[in-house]
Amino acid sequence: MLQARDLIEHQILWRMKKGSVSVWHDNWTGLGDLYTITGEDFEWDDSYTKVEELTNQGKWNVEMLKDILPLELAEYIIQHIHPPTGKEEKDTPCWMLDSGGSFTVKTSWQYIRHKEEPNKIYKWIWTKGVPFKVAFMMWRLWKFKIPVDDRLRRWGLEGPSKCWCCERPDQETLTHVFLRSFTANRTWFYFCSFAGLSISGLQLREVIMVWWGANTKKALRPLYRALPSFVIWELWRRRNRMKHEGRKTSVSRIIYNVTRNMPRMKVTKVLWEYPPEGWLKYNTDGASRGNPGLSSYAFCLRNDRGDIKYAEGGSMENTTNTVAEAKAILEACKHCKQSQYNQIIIQTDSMLMCKVLKEQWLVPWIIADMVEEIKACMKDKQHIFQHTLREGNKLADYLANRAIDKGNCRFSDFNSMEVTGRKIINSDKLKCPYLRIVPVRR
Repeated sequence: MLQARDLIEHQILWRMKKGSVSVWHDNWTGLGDLYTITGEDFEWDDSYTKVEELTNQGKWNVEMLKDILPLELAEYIIQHIHPPTGKEEKDTPCWMLDSGGSFTVKTSWQYIRHKEEPNKIYKWIWTKGVPFKVAFMMWRLWKFKIPVDDRLRRWGLEGPSKCWCCERPDQETLTHVFLRSFTANRTWFYFCSFAGLSISGLQLREVIMVWWGANTKKALRPLYRALPSFVIWELWRRRNRMKHEGRKTSVSRIIYNVTRNMPRMKVTKVLWEYPPEGWLKYNTDGASRGNPGLSSYAFCLRNDRGDIKYAEGGSMENTTNTVAEAKAILEACKHCKQSQYNQIIIQTDSMLMCKVLKEQWLVPWIIADMVEEIKACMKDKQHIFQHTLREGNKLADYLANRAIDKGNCRFSDFNSMEVTGRKIINSDKLKCPYLRIVPVRR
C-alpha cells in the first residue's frame, strides 16, 4: 500500500464546506494537488495556505486566482468548482474511484493494475440468460479444448477415429461434429432459414460469428448471441449419448431442446401517464455514448392534457451517464423555479437518481453538489420524483440523442417541434403502448 500511495493518493477529492483544505497540497479540484499539476518550475505563492483565502463573500476572487495560478487552471476552477460555502462544517474527503466515496482496496487495485481491453468475443459467449455450463462449453469450443479425436491426436493421444454422429462414420473433428455432419447441418439450416442467415461455405467459427454479429433489432440480439451456444451444447450431448450409451437423438429432438432452453423474453407494456389535473410533468433524460463519453441532457414539460409547453436539449463535456442524468434533472428544476410552477412531477428513467432524490440511497460523490442544487430549487414546490422505464421516456430520450448529434435545441410548443418529436407526443397522448423486451435470467 505504501509503495502504491503515490499512484493513488490523488484519487482522494476534498468536498469543500468551510474551505480549510490546503491550496497546494490537497486535491480539491478533482485534477490532483496544485503543487503537482503546476510542476516544479512554477513559482507558487505559499502565502496562501487555505482554499477559503481565495474567496471573497462566498465567491471566487477571480483576480487573485489568475494572479497565483496559470490562466487555464484558474479558468477551470472558476467555471467548474463551487467555492466554499463558508459554513462551519468540516471539509470531507471522497474516494473518486468509488461511487459512494469510500475507500476500498478493490478499486485501488483495479486502478493501478494493467488490464487489457475487454474482448467482444467473450462478452458474447457469456450472454445474459445462458446457463453457465452452456456458456462454458462455448468457451471451450472457442479455445479448441473439446476432446474430439483430432484434438486428442494433437495432444499426443493416438488412436482410431470414428464419428458417432453419422450412419457412415468419418473422422471425428470439431468441424464435422458441430457443423458438417448430417445432424449438425440440418440443425443449423433450420435456425438459419428462420433468421435469414446464410452459412454455406463457412467454417465453424465463421458460422458462430454470423449469428453474433447479425444485424437485427436490439431486443433480439441476446437471442441471436445465445443460440449458437445452445446448438453446440445439444450437438455435444447427442454425440456423448451415442458414444457412451448407444442412444440416438433425432434432429427434431435437438431442435426442440434448443428452442425450449433458449432465454425467455419478458415483454412489458409501457405507457406515458398523464399528470393529475392542475399538475405539470417534466420528463428528463441524460445520454452518454461510451460512459464516459459524448454526453447530453434533455427535459420536456407537458401539462395534464399531454400538450408540450417547453422542451430543451443540450450537449455536455465528456462525462458519465450518472452526471448527465443529474444534469437533466437540475436543468428541469431550474426551469421550474424560473417559470414559478408549483405542482410538479419530475420523471426520470434513472433508478439511481430517483432513489437518491427520495433519500433512499446514498448520494454518489460526483453528483453531490447537483443534488443539493436540485433540492434547493424544489424547496418551496409541491413536487414528486417518479421513475419510469426508458420506453415511457421516449421524448426526453429523443431530445438527448438529438443534442449529441445536432447540438443544443429548444422548443416552446408543438409546432416548433421536429417531425419525430411530434410523432412521439401524439403517440403519448393517444396512450399508444411501447413494448419493453428483455431476456430473463434463469
